[in-house]
Amino acid sequence: MLRVLGLNGNQIREIPNAISDLTQLQELYLAGNQITEIPNAISALTQLRGLGLSGNKITVIPNAISDLTQLQVLDLTRNQITAIPDAISALTQLQGLDLIRNQITEIPDAISDLTQLQELYLTRNQITEIPDAISDLTQLQELYLAGNKITKIPNTISALTQLLALNLYGNQITEIPNTISAIFRARRPSWYV
Repeated sequence: MLRVLGLNGNQIREIPNAISDLTQLQELYLAGNQITEIPNAISALTQLRGLGLSGNKITVIPNAISDLTQLQVLDLTRNQITAIPDAISALTQLQGLDLIRNQITEIPDAISDLTQLQELYLTRNQITEIPDAISDLTQLQELYLAGNKITKIPNTISALTQLLALNLYGNQITEIPNTISAIFRARRPSWYV
């Protein structure tokens, strides 16, 4: 049974529905292609641990993603995604979420269900605020939100006591909240504001 499928850097335009036949697949890499959508057939890949679709032309994360409950790493860097769906909340085993260089405007409250998340990369999007829900990500070690339109660091960020790296470079932030010192007492993170 096929466990890993890597087809990065080709000219693939679509993921065929026949992908659903690969029920034992654990890793799927299709970065650097011409893919425009993630088909609902992806929901059959319930053993998937890693999904890499960076550098494509994907505009929507489908609700079918919620069936990938074993997923640990999701990389959708450099696409044209405008929103993170609430369906993401079903990915409770997710440890790494990479959505750098998309067109995302907000971080949904559903993100709070990703309690195993250690790395969240949302650099170069259109995000205007960090929601309080981020405080539920108590395992988060790296938070990258550089190059967005964020104006304020919420006090709730102090709940991220495992945080080692915080990057808010290139936003519109005017002050650092006093509560951020709680992170520094717990750890010695690197951070860029």
